[in-house]
Amino acid sequence: MNRRAFPEFGMSESQHEDLRQQGIVVIPFMDSLAQDPQRIRPHYHDFFQIFILVGKAEVMHDFQEFTASGTTVVFMTPGQVHTARPAKGMRGTTVSFTQEFFDGGTPPPSRLFDYPFFFPAEAKPWLTVPHREAAPILEMFAELQREFNAGQTGAVEVLRALLHILLVRMDRLYERLHPRRHVSRASMLARQFHLYVEQHFRTLHEVSDYARLLNVTTNHLHDVVREENGVTAGHIIRDRRLLDAKRQLSHSELDVSEIAYDLGFKDPSYFSRFFRRETKRTPAQFREEIREKYQR
Repeated sequence: MNRRAFPEFGMSESQHEDLRQQGIVVIPFMDSLAQDPQRIRPHYHDFFQIFILVGKAEVMHDFQEFTASGTTVVFMTPGQVHTARPAKGMRGTTVSFTQEFFDGGTPPPSRLFDYPFFFPAEAKPWLTVPHREAAPILEMFAELQREFNAGQTGAVEVLRALLHILLVRMDRLYERLHPRRHVSRASMLARQFHLYVEQHFRTLHEVSDYARLLNVTTNHLHDVVREENGVTAGHIIRDRRLLDAKRQLSHSELDVSEIAYDLGFKDPSYFSRFFRRETKRTPAQFREEIREKYQR
């Protein structure tokens, strides 16, 4: 069996290296695969990515698998293991960008954290676009492609503005198709809890740790998260640590003990018990199965 780790890929090469250095590349999906056929295999990267697919493709997104058909927009957060295997005739566009490019020097927190499809908690990080909505969405991707290809003076500012508009409109469409409840204090607290977990899951492992950050009682945080998300706060913390364990087992050559310590487990044997309890497999079994599946 091929034991190589899942690779980390940088942004695709482009004719506008200056824009790539600024933190953005827009490229036809199939051109990206033609440039580097290894991208058909599961991989990850350290930047954000949005790709629109028109036609059929088999997609794996952080160990969730689905068949895309029609028009589908997929949202990638840094570190997520993914691949898309296109069927004959599929076409699409890939927009890769860094948080620094998107923020453009604006102070934190980044607006990217406000979108439900990045750093998702319960939301799906992809969207099947209804046929009647597809044309304007495709045109926005086409406009990004044209602006990138032209590479004229001021392209960075125009591309950043177009990217902001695209995400706002995708957020509106996402909300229409997946209505969110009224934004209450409880839902805002639950969302902030998810963001803190994303930022601190390696070092903070108890619900009480996050309650202190949020300046609420542990019981209140438990109640709000269960009411808003249907699962306990502890479940969300465990799931986030488990997801990172899966990513590292998939795309790093760290041994199980090193992964355990990186995730804040003081005892590697406890990490192995934790992993087996959650997945019904040992870390070594998971690593072998996932690499056998996607590297055949």
